[in-house]
Amino acid sequence: MFLQDVYDALCAAEFQLSSIGDTGDIPQEKRPLVNTVIQAGITDINKYFTIREGELVLQTKAGKNVYELVPENALSSGNPSAFILDSLDDPFKGDILQIQRINDSSGRSIWLNTDVPYHVESENVFGKYPSVLKHSGINMTSYNTLRFAQDHEADSYLVNYKAKLKPIAKDAEPTTTYLDLPDHYLNALCNYVASRFFNPKGAETIGRGMFHEGNNYWSKYKEDIETLRANMASIASTGETTKFETGGWGINPRYKEALIKRAFCFGMTTNQVKTDIMVIIVECQHSILLILRQLK
Repeated sequence: MFLQDVYDALCAAEFQLSSIGDTGDIPQEKRPLVNTVIQAGITDINKYFTIREGELVLQTKAGKNVYELVPENALSSGNPSAFILDSLDDPFKGDILQIQRINDSSGRSIWLNTDVPYHVESENVFGKYPSVLKHSGINMTSYNTLRFAQDHEADSYLVNYKAKLKPIAKDAEPTTTYLDLPDHYLNALCNYVASRFFNPKGAETIGRGMFHEGNNYWSKYKEDIETLRANMASIASTGETTKFETGGWGINPRYKEALIKRAFCFGMTTNQVKTDIMVIIVECQHSILLILRQLK
């Protein structure tokens, strides 16, 4: 939708009896103020939903563990030590809002903010045996900074993230300025803007529990957010899942191969093996409850 669509919606309802929109359009001198609040509303809505996604290719280096994902560290910036692989035609803009997932060059999903130790085979004159302990997983020291394990190997990683939406200039031309926000967010955006405009400054000092027009619009805004959530308003992944995974018992990808081998050796399907594991988990939980009861 265009910025003018938001203006028209506000003037037709929320601003109809206000000096801002009683003429049927936002006055030129008020537009920078209105655009600032609209920008704040778009940012707040983007907090609840994944409206736009972005991705970048990160090339790690041996001996370097911390990587700050900012435009200054991209190839397009001319930095000789750059590790973000982009191009002049499609430069990295530093629009990361939240990192969602990371995959290595083999397509394996990497754990975030979780240290996963595992043994790897070491070979000598006596043969192969699991003796070397390595660590897998990436920690986020901030919303756009990654820290790898000390012994990580150089590799290429695909970083997917929730992206910031295109900002609105204070002097933006409403008829030509296109907003990243889809049309079905318009009602929520108008209620957010109205809640900010009709919250009188200093009202909280008049008395506790005071209710005014701004609170009414804020309640409508929160209701709109919940309605949009219920109807899956954001970008969502689709595909086959199982109750085993959706119930919180997702299998570590590192054990996937062992799971398949077990199923093949015993003539079982993968789902049958998952069922066995679930039975073991339930039995362990039952045993723990019995022990706790005995300790009381």
